[in-house]
Amino acid sequence: MVNWAESIGNSDHDGVPMKNTGSTIVAMTLACIATVRADDREPVEISDDSREIIVIAESRSATDNSVTLQGSGVRYGLTPDWQNTVRRQVGGLAVADMNGDGWADVVVGCYTSQSFPPYEDWENLIYYNTGNQLESNASWVSTDEVSTGDIKVADINGDTYPDVFAANGGFAMSRSVIYWGTPTGPATTPTWHSSEPGLAWNNHAVLFDFDHDGDVDVFTANQGNSPNDPFRPIYAFINDDGTLPTFPSWQSAEISIQGFLAFGDLDGDGWEDLAVSKWANFQSGIYKNAAGSLQTTPIWTTGDTDTDKGVAWADVDGNGRPDLALGHDPTLLYSNNDGVLSHTWSSGAPFFGHADITFEDVDRDGDQDLAETHFSDGRVHIYLNRDGVLDTIPTWTYDSSSVGTAIAFGDINGDNWPDLIVGNSGEPCVKVFYANAPAPGDLNDDGTVNLNDYELFTQCAAGPGISNPGCDPLAFATADQDADGDVDFADFGHFQSLFTGGP
Repeated sequence: MVNWAESIGNSDHDGVPMKNTGSTIVAMTLACIATVRADDREPVEISDDSREIIVIAESRSATDNSVTLQGSGVRYGLTPDWQNTVRRQVGGLAVADMNGDGWADVVVGCYTSQSFPPYEDWENLIYYNTGNQLESNASWVSTDEVSTGDIKVADINGDTYPDVFAANGGFAMSRSVIYWGTPTGPATTPTWHSSEPGLAWNNHAVLFDFDHDGDVDVFTANQGNSPNDPFRPIYAFINDDGTLPTFPSWQSAEISIQGFLAFGDLDGDGWEDLAVSKWANFQSGIYKNAAGSLQTTPIWTTGDTDTDKGVAWADVDGNGRPDLALGHDPTLLYSNNDGVLSHTWSSGAPFFGHADITFEDVDRDGDQDLAETHFSDGRVHIYLNRDGVLDTIPTWTYDSSSVGTAIAFGDINGDNWPDLIVGNSGEPCVKVFYANAPAPGDLNDDGTVNLNDYELFTQCAAGPGISNPGCDPLAFATADQDADGDVDFADFGHFQSLFTGGP
């Protein structure tokens, strides 16, 4: 039998060249969706923007549901420590204390598509933390049920309670919504709805105070829903003292297909600029923030119209300027030298089909590590940052048996180490890997707190990095008991209470 994914991938629809990156994945235009007919013996998954498709039966591999290590320093285990038992398509994940009890909860945005077999439910969910572990079944379920491609949390209306912004879309181009926060958690019914001109399929959102006026603004990455109406601008809803307009306050000059958004201060002027990843035939780029006024055309582009999905900023090399990671084929890093970006790193992973990309200091050594997940093969990659240089081959890889859709980090079990939350399309659809933290005070991870740890503690007082080679990153992370990014007298007091002496 001819693999229909291959035959679609080798065609050309509406003048847009198709890209076949393997026998089980193909970058699609929306026109292709209507031509797809799944054999009922072959489960099929389609991404939240309907531009990637995979035949699950043909994507199985010997490494499914396993972890591969190519170096040391990532302290996640070989299997998830928690996972749910529902079949959903996860569009986005957020980690925040949603009910004010001091524990991090997990917010899940769910989308719908023409995947096969069909999904029966796609309400949004919150898994509340019961005290160092998430509840087994989500006790917060939204009353509305539309396609949510991304989910974000922030105090939008200024009442101190976290609100949930759902970036919605799908073929129905459902309006994005806000579930307003309350002292006991967000309302399950949204009462704010976006009103984009001509509607829009929101792929991603970022909530950020770009104009520095003290309230959170909302930006969305968008597309249309048909070959006859495929493109949209980037939209911004600019917050006015806690009141968010329903009609966009700003839009980009270019209409295109955007995937992800991220703010970072490219030129060091104190105003964060907007980086945008764009789909095939458009160049990913950066829009300058001119003292709180965002320009409508990019000041920098990649010069490449290949498919990009995912952008993230972090100061990888420690020079005080944020560097830009791009979900390309392969994953790229552009280093920032006084406001000038140059390509300095490429991933050596075997395959690329990005669904999410972010930075997180997973080993707590004071620098930012790169994490990504792929729709194409279900893999989550973590590249450790070693003194300003990312590992080329992923340091830690989790290969899910289902497609990857989202990742997030947060301290779920309360040990001050970032845990990894993985989103998938399938069952289970949310998984948590706890960071296997050393025992408090055990800086060399040998099972006891003694003079060897005391020596390591004194070495780490100046922090880790190239300038202090005597400080091991793990020792620093363990010595920093309050997780505030330094080793100081507060940490020493706690360390003394744990110290047992001995050789």
